[in-house]
Amino acid sequence: MSWTVVAKKDFQDAVRSRMLWGLTILFVLFMAGMAYLYQVFTESGGTGDPTVDTLGLIAFLSSPVTLLVPITGLVVGHKSIAGEVESGSAKLLLSLPHSRRDAVVGKVVGRAAVLSLSIVVGLAVSLLVMLALYDEYTLASFAVFGVFSLVLGAVYTAIGVGISSLTNDSGRATIGAAGFFILVEFILPLIPTGLVALLDLNVSPDAVWPLVFNVIPPSGAYTFALANFVPEAGFGTGLGSLPDTVLLDGPTMIVLLVAWLVLAPLVGYLRFNSRDL
Repeated sequence: MSWTVVAKKDFQDAVRSRMLWGLTILFVLFMAGMAYLYQVFTESGGTGDPTVDTLGLIAFLSSPVTLLVPITGLVVGHKSIAGEVESGSAKLLLSLPHSRRDAVVGKVVGRAAVLSLSIVVGLAVSLLVMLALYDEYTLASFAVFGVFSLVLGAVYTAIGVGISSLTNDSGRATIGAAGFFILVEFILPLIPTGLVALLDLNVSPDAVWPLVFNVIPPSGAYTFALANFVPEAGFGTGLGSLPDTVLLDGPTMIVLLVAWLVLAPLVGYLRFNSRDL
């Protein structure tokens, strides 16, 4: 499979350019630092409960993760295709036995692997902090948190590559990535509030449709997935307990994340495949 060659080369290029090392340092400092800060914050009485445990750390980390991981994924992926087209190296890449589909899939896999390895190392170091300093730890819950964090990183890397595939200009790719993040992560969840205000709607506290706008963004699906699979952490969604509906359950959140992972680069590939370099 030719895309594996592209992925391997992209990963090796990240190692040579020290991108991998930079990202690894970033996530070690972030994950381990947050694990230590949570311990200090909790023992100082900041949470009201002096018990330092894994579930509290997951709740403490979940919101920062939904900012850092998506932004990093977009940074890693957004120039992957556009940058090569702009520099002319895409012609060399595609003159080898690689199709444009191989280029897009390989870029997604290679760059997601770079980000994933960095996140794994960060999680491993934070785990050492947890084992050394915490009163209680739940490794299964921490593993679930880690897996979904890796999925979120892969999703946003794929989105970045998809955006990069839409244009021949790396500057436009940067603007597109920033615009996507602002639109999907900040503006989309505000739509129900705007509709209620504009149309003077009476919305029942049990209404589900406003929450749909919260779970469509990848970070929203990530947060609701954790709320379903690690409910004892009790964080993040703003809901005391999740409404009993298939629209908000764990499998639906997984489907949403997978849909972003597949459809974003697919749209980019279709555009990339139909234009001249």
